[in-house]
Amino acid sequence: MKKNYCRLMFAIVFAVGLMFSSVFVCADENVAETQWEYKIVYAKAKGTMKQQVKQDQPVLNKLGKQGWELVTVQYSNYYFKRRIRK
Repeated sequence: MKKNYCRLMFAIVFAVGLMFSSVFVCADENVAETQWEYKIVYAKAKGTMKQQVKQDQPVLNKLGKQGWELVTVQYSNYYFKRRIRK
């Protein structure tokens, strides 16, 4: 009886593992199909960093409403990406 219980539990765990692995494979396939476009915004480097952010904030908010996602900031450059809409 105990042997059958162990086999049943093993079969259930194995089946659940297969289901989850196929879900992750499907998710990876969708990610591979995603295409991105990129945008670089050159900020005006005037004053302190705090003043610069305050000055650039309206532009950044506008880009966010257009679907652009801020990826990184290097020096005075803002790098954005967004999914290409088909």
